[in-house]
Amino acid sequence: MKDLAAALRSLKERFDREGIPFAVIGAMAVRRHGHMRFTEDIDLLTTKEGLEKIHAQFGGRGINPRAAGLRKKLYESEHEVNLDVITAGEPAGGAGSPVVYPDPTGEGFTPFDGVRYPTLEKLIEFKLASHLWGNRLQDLADVIHLVKANRLAAGFGEKLHPAVRAKFTEAVGMAARERDIE
Repeated sequence: MKDLAAALRSLKERFDREGIPFAVIGAMAVRRHGHMRFTEDIDLLTTKEGLEKIHAQFGGRGINPRAAGLRKKLYESEHEVNLDVITAGEPAGGAGSPVVYPDPTGEGFTPFDGVRYPTLEKLIEFKLASHLWGNRLQDLADVIHLVKANRLAAGFGEKLHPAVRAKFTEAVGMAARERDIE
């Protein structure tokens, strides 16, 4: 099995040295907020400048595109881990989404062991937007599991972007029905 923790420590050290801002999003962030989900890659949020620095400083030296022409689908060779990069300013889930990924050094992110992760509110926003505008069912499932793991009620939705609140309320209902079945 790939050692994602070792890969993340290595990335943190290298990115800190080069001044590349980043946060961990995706399945590793879901884990940080209480739901253990298997993953084989690391999803990173950085700035456009951060992505350019990754290519300039590490391209050909341990972090490379997974295929010719790819800028955001990378491979960290020391630990044999795929990296999926999202840049600040992109709509979460795809075109048409009003939820936009913010700068990873700003509000909505918090450090854990020196690595920044989205707050539970931001993570749920990203996941719901990814489900709604990207048609990704896994992201809705992640939200349902986060609701259960953190015992969230529908009122938590008031902290979220208005565009995802109704889907959050729906997810709370799905989590409650799933608890009843278990």
